[in-house]
Amino acid sequence: MKLIKYTAVATLLSGVASAQGLFDVTPNAVEDDASPLRFTAGVSFGHDDNVSPTSSGAETSSTYIKGTLGANLIVRGPQTSWDINAVVGATNYLDDGVTNDMIYNGRLSFNLNHRINDRTRFVSRNFVNYGVDLGNFYGPITSREVEEYVYLSTDNAIGYRWTDRLATYTGFTYSMASYDNSARDVNSFSIYNQFRYTLSPQTTLTATARYSMSDYDFGDTDRLTGSVGIEHRLTDSSSVTAQVGAQIGDAGSAFGQINFISRVNSQLKTRVFARYSQEDTDTVFFGGRYEDKTALRIGAALDYSLSSQLTLTVGGNYTMAEYKDHTVSTVGDGDWDLFNVYAGLTYRINDALSLRASANHTTSEATVIPNREYDRNRYEVGVNYTF
Repeated sequence: MKLIKYTAVATLLSGVASAQGLFDVTPNAVEDDASPLRFTAGVSFGHDDNVSPTSSGAETSSTYIKGTLGANLIVRGPQTSWDINAVVGATNYLDDGVTNDMIYNGRLSFNLNHRINDRTRFVSRNFVNYGVDLGNFYGPITSREVEEYVYLSTDNAIGYRWTDRLATYTGFTYSMASYDNSARDVNSFSIYNQFRYTLSPQTTLTATARYSMSDYDFGDTDRLTGSVGIEHRLTDSSSVTAQVGAQIGDAGSAFGQINFISRVNSQLKTRVFARYSQEDTDTVFFGGRYEDKTALRIGAALDYSLSSQLTLTVGGNYTMAEYKDHTVSTVGDGDWDLFNVYAGLTYRINDALSLRASANHTTSEATVIPNREYDRNRYEVGVNYTF
């Protein structure tokens, strides 16, 4: 399985020169057009052959029924643009043996871009998730948990245009992961400044300095990250961004991120990301925490309209994490590899009603890190109604 995973990673890297770094946590971030408030209600039936893969108990499979309700609104104006996307849901596992047979989840994202005057603007990106599974495309928490937890992130900045070519963004970020077990909680805060120099209408050079602090039950850490990058619009509907740099702190590391998104035509949309960085989540094991965790995250997704009614979605992601320097000296270094691939079909009956089906496979392998050796398969069919 290792060979399959590393081959998949090489294919993603050789196929494009850029990537969409941990896909934007909102589906509206790349949408230029306004959209009225719409609600989507969904119900689905599925089977999960490993409901709680990271628990220490025996592997449990179950059929389930799931209900969701979502809302989406996009407002685009000459001075102020904002959007909001939200979804709440519940999953009921029907088979005996599932310890937590009712799982609740909720997700909210909100973006704001406000032009204060001709030179100054305010940008805010906010995301919060409640549930057992954040998902590999949304952030730095890889594992599916046994109990629901909260993950929150916010990024707020003031942008100022000094000249026709030079601008800066100065801001702060805050993120929080709060579990039922408080010893695993993480609070992270950072301040940053980014210089942006416009080479042409299509190309911008960037230089970013960031200072971050993270607080745990077992202590705290801080680091300084410096990077340079480029943002380039390939076409009106395709763009690429890249950053490279270094992280300096209690443990140093290289840093890199490359992002790509493209609407190839009216039928095909692609999104790819790659990121290598130090992380502060999923580090607490064995009565202490690893002080140095570096992770490579790669993923890709493709939406293809087979017809005016039928859309195919395929994608996958890979995470390779290395753990070093545990606070308990007798605990050795570890590593964790996770590979996920999925495919789905959506059939639109009319503007309001659609049918969907999906399959998802996950393989996880680890050394030293506990409860991370598993395979998991999920199959689901459902119906959505938009109004």
